[in-house]
Amino acid sequence: MLFLAVTLGFFVENQREHYIENQRERVYIRSMIDDLKLDTVEFSIERSERDQAIIMFDSLIKLLNQKNRNEFQQQRIYYLARMGVRLSTNPTMNDRTFEQLKGSGNLRLIRHKAIADRITKYYFRAKEFAVNTSQTVLRVQSLIEYQGNVFNGTVFQEMVDVRDFSIHPPAGNPALITEDKKVVNELIVRIHYILSILLYSQKYMNRVNDEASQLIEILKKEYHLE
Repeated sequence: MLFLAVTLGFFVENQREHYIENQRERVYIRSMIDDLKLDTVEFSIERSERDQAIIMFDSLIKLLNQKNRNEFQQQRIYYLARMGVRLSTNPTMNDRTFEQLKGSGNLRLIRHKAIADRITKYYFRAKEFAVNTSQTVLRVQSLIEYQGNVFNGTVFQEMVDVRDFSIHPPAGNPALITEDKKVVNELIVRIHYILSILLYSQKYMNRVNDEASQLIEILKKEYHLE
């Protein structure tokens, strides 16, 4: 009888621990789904802004190469240069829950190996994404530091509404401070590299966004969540 009582006690305790771990797993999965949903929202906003930046930088390069620009084109050059930088955003992926799981050693709670592998693969992309973001920041910083060699900073300042930090095209016919071909070409080269990394990151972001959407559906189905 004592043996049976002890055995039953162990069985009940194991069942209780199993139940608790299952509940903790579901809590983590719900939290991860929330993170993934935030990713898809972030990607949607960032892709829209970066699409605009890509178009603006492409137009800016063409205008900088154009001779005898009219007043509207001069205004446009200043506006595109300033807004292109603003719209070259730096999105991040929400890995809060995944980092909690790793840091606490609770990745083991995810019992299904295929799902655990898929989650790990997705958040491995977060590291790659962070590298891409860092490269974008460096390219944009390089452009900002060089713009003073071509653009009149006073014109940039007049374009900014200090009340809400909105940016508007400048008035009049604002000239560049130089039309020197070598100086302007250096500016174009720096714009080109930003344009290139934005184009690459847009494709990468689309792929990661698809993976986030698929992972949300897989987790909902596997854990019977709405």
